[in-house]
Amino acid sequence: MRIVILGSGRVGSHLANALVNKGHTIVVVDDKDRKFKSLEDHPDIHRIHGNIFDEKISDQACTEKVDKFVVVTGNDNINVMVAQAIQKKYQIQEVYIRIFDPDLADVYRMLGFEIICPTNYTISEFMKLLGPKK
Repeated sequence: MRIVILGSGRVGSHLANALVNKGHTIVVVDDKDRKFKSLEDHPDIHRIHGNIFDEKISDQACTEKVDKFVVVTGNDNINVMVAQAIQKKYQIQEVYIRIFDPDLADVYRMLGFEIICPTNYTISEFMKLLGPKK
């Protein structure tokens, strides 16, 4: 499976490394070249340095059929804008977005995007640890 990941920070890099070890072909796009340092040196991890809003960069990332597109930059607004634009332009059916804002996450989940909201997950885990009210 060919998976494009936008963002090569902690999540993007670790996700790319884990997915390539499961046999997937990974394309990682980031506008900061230094962020690629955490990626494994693997022939099936392809690095693209540049801004995804640059048509040359997005075309390079999506030149072949993309099965899944994952957006994990540190900015919710960028994540949402990129996800919508890339999904429409390249007709990618499965787009996954990390969104920190729980309200924004709910809106985009209702619009059909697959959303990961670390804020909701963190709250849920703390509630389990802190237990019920006495």
